[in-house]
Amino acid sequence: MERLTYSKAGVDLGKHKRMHAVALRAIEELARRLDVEVSGLGGFAPSIRALGARVSLHVDGVGTKTMVLERLGALRVAGWDCVAMNANDVACEGGRLVAVADYVAMGEANEEAFKQIMEGMVEAAEAVRAPIVSGETAILPGMLSGIDVVCFTLSVLEYKFENRARPGDVVVGVESWGLHANGYSLVRKVVEERVGDYKRIVDGVDLASELAKPTALYYDLLLKAVGLGYATSATHVTGGGWTKMRRVLGSELDAVLEAPRPGRIFEVITHYGSVDPVEAYRVFNMGVGLLLTSPPGRVGQLLDLVGGTGFRSWILGKIVEGAGSIRIRLGWRGGETIEV
Repeated sequence: MERLTYSKAGVDLGKHKRMHAVALRAIEELARRLDVEVSGLGGFAPSIRALGARVSLHVDGVGTKTMVLERLGALRVAGWDCVAMNANDVACEGGRLVAVADYVAMGEANEEAFKQIMEGMVEAAEAVRAPIVSGETAILPGMLSGIDVVCFTLSVLEYKFENRARPGDVVVGVESWGLHANGYSLVRKVVEERVGDYKRIVDGVDLASELAKPTALYYDLLLKAVGLGYATSATHVTGGGWTKMRRVLGSELDAVLEAPRPGRIFEVITHYGSVDPVEAYRVFNMGVGLLLTSPPGRVGQLLDLVGGTGFRSWILGKIVEGAGSIRIRLGWRGGETIEV
């Protein structure tokens, strides 16, 4: 059976990375011309100094998960995810949300769908204690056939946090609530071409329930871990899967990890899509939505903190001198080791 990949589903991660490089060059050149220092470029929440504070303006969206949620009548989750994805990202840099703005685009006006999205957005914004202060509702007939849900956030970076792993750090993984809001282009290809129906139960897995799960909100956990000094770095595992950890490794450190067995939804998707393990860990969170590094003497405190917020966690491995690689032993697959 043909192996399905993100590229075959329409998302080429290599091209995506090169597009990011184009954006970074343009941003750096503009900052130079304007004589403005943009800190943390390429990280989770780049920032500038304004009005006496270090502030970050961040944007993220729900992507093609919205297409699946619309089919399942679960668009409230799209509103929640929109805020949660942004909140988790900025908290990785020690950012506290000040305000949220939204952009919802539709091919045609759909009042009920919009109401559901706003309800989810308000629920998540209340959870992170940030008001929604503005938004844009765009009706784009002929240009858009589905719904695009995007959020912008303004945050203040409260802590002086480098967000860099250090040699000897211990790596702690925090559970995800499922697929979160990434990899759905590949999920849709697997379900539509190999399974046939989003409402099927496959190998004991209720696809509708799993694919409509919201993104876990790590915001409070992250701010506490950063503020208390329990974490030296934090990686929100989103688009790009576990490769996102390269942001905190730089070019002189490696992560040597052992992955826990992922939830059954990941095994179903990778099995029916014949998805290679390397591709799986480059696309999905594979059951780990947050990767934290901690000094050995603080690991116990970090694990207690994670447990106190209701999340399951694992000690995954360590940080060693290297060149920016992430090596993952898959004990749940017989012990093979991959590099992403």
